[in-house]
Amino acid sequence: MSTPPAVAQPVLAPSLRRVLAFLGIALAVSTALSLPFAFGALPPAAVGLAVPLAQLSPLLAALLVRRRGAPWWHALALGVPSGRALGIAALAAIAAFVMVPLARVLIGLGAGVPPSADALPLSSLLLAVPAVLVMQSLFAIGEEAGWRGWLHGELRPLGFWPMSLLVGVMWAVWHAPIVLALGLAPREAVTYLGTIVAVAPLLSALREISGTAWVAVLGHGLLNSARVAIEQNVLGPLEPETAWLLDLSSWALWIAAAWMVLRLGGTLRRADAALPAAAGSGRARPGR
Repeated sequence: MSTPPAVAQPVLAPSLRRVLAFLGIALAVSTALSLPFAFGALPPAAVGLAVPLAQLSPLLAALLVRRRGAPWWHALALGVPSGRALGIAALAAIAAFVMVPLARVLIGLGAGVPPSADALPLSSLLLAVPAVLVMQSLFAIGEEAGWRGWLHGELRPLGFWPMSLLVGVMWAVWHAPIVLALGLAPREAVTYLGTIVAVAPLLSALREISGTAWVAVLGHGLLNSARVAIEQNVLGPLEPETAWLLDLSSWALWIAAAWMVLRLGGTLRRADAALPAAAGSGRARPGR
C-alpha cells in the first residue's frame, strides 16, 4: 500500500515497558507452541505446522503494544514511502543473500571441504527456490512486521548498530524455545541462533534504506530459500573445526553486507538531496 507524504513526527525515546511487553507476548506464544514438541506430544516432523503460527506472534505483539497516534500499518512500517528506494533495496537484498552464501562456499572449498555428493540438479534448484521464496516470504510477514517493523522503529533512537543488534538478540531469544524443544545439538543451536543475530543488521539496513519492512520480508524469504539452497547443495560434510570457521566467516560477511547496504543508503540520500539543487541551477534566469 502507498502512503501519503510523511509528516514530521517528534522522535520519541524507546519505551522500555512497550519493548518488554512486545517481547513477552511474542515469546509467550512461541514458548506455548514449542511445549508440545518439548514433551513429545508432537513429533519434530510437525514443526512445519507450528512455526507459521509462531511467526504471527511478533505481528500480534506489535499491534497490541503500539502507540495509537498513527495508523497501524505506519507503526509496523508496512507502507511504501518510495517505490525507487524499495526497488533498489530489493536488488540489494537479492545480491546480499546470494553473494554471502557463495562466499561461504568458496571459503569452504578453499579450506578443503569436499563437494556435496547429494546435491540437487541445478535445474531442480532453479524451479524450487522461487516457490520456496514466495512461501517463506509470506510466512515472514508476521515476523518482519514486528521485528523490523514496529521494534526497529521503537528502538531507532538508540542508533543503527545498537538497535539492529539488540533486535537480533531478541529475535534469537524468541527462536530459542523451539530450538530447545527440538533438541538441537549445542553446536547446531549456536550456529542457528548466532546466524540470526548476525543477519539481523542486514535486514535492518534493508528496512532502513527503503523505509519499509517489505524489503526485510523479501530478505527473510531469501534467507530461508536461496541461502539454504546454496549452502546445503554445494559443500559436503563439515569437520567441527571447518564448521566453526565457516560460521564465523559467514557472521562477519553478514555484518559487512549490512555495512555496505547502509553505505548504499547514504549514497542514495545524497543523490536525492542533490536533485533539487541541480534542478534549481538549470532554471532559466530572467534577463536584465
